[in-house]
Amino acid sequence: MIINKNILGLLLIANSCLVSTVQADEPKKGGAFIYLCGEENTTPIGTATLVEHSSEEGIKQVDVNLTITSGLTAGKHGVHIHEAAVCTPCGDAKGHFDPGPESNSNPDGNHPYHAGDLNNVNIDNNGIGVLQTTTSRVTLSAGPLSIFDENGSAFIIHTNEDSYCPEGVVKGCAGGSRDACGIIYPL
Repeated sequence: MIINKNILGLLLIANSCLVSTVQADEPKKGGAFIYLCGEENTTPIGTATLVEHSSEEGIKQVDVNLTITSGLTAGKHGVHIHEAAVCTPCGDAKGHFDPGPESNSNPDGNHPYHAGDLNNVNIDNNGIGVLQTTTSRVTLSAGPLSIFDENGSAFIIHTNEDSYCPEGVVKGCAGGSRDACGIIYPL
């Protein structure tokens, strides 16, 4: 079995408009720094990494490892990949990453079927939380599910839990306002 590993980091910056497109032959390894939305300081609240690999069936999968060490309130917070690499302000990251063919990036609709939908991260009373999950809905390499399309993507941590909207389109059901935003950028 051959496993193709593409390692990529997220550089999560709250006050930057950095956009990058990855070429297939570029190295894809790095780290991640997560910053609070609207904060003037440059102290990260955590780190994240993404690792792409192929399953035994040849399906591309991405492992997401997120660690928060401070800055968020205790409880569950929705975590999503959003459709634009813009975080100034955090709302400019647009809706959830969902490239199609029937694209519906409305954060409060089409849930939990967006390509960018991830699990909630649970923050404990000490402000620490870890999310380790795998998704086959996005890729780090070229193709229709690549988070490195022409306008890039951003990683968002929401104020509240994502209920995955079992009642359909209900305002705030996907986590509501945005606590942390970062541009997904290969280092």
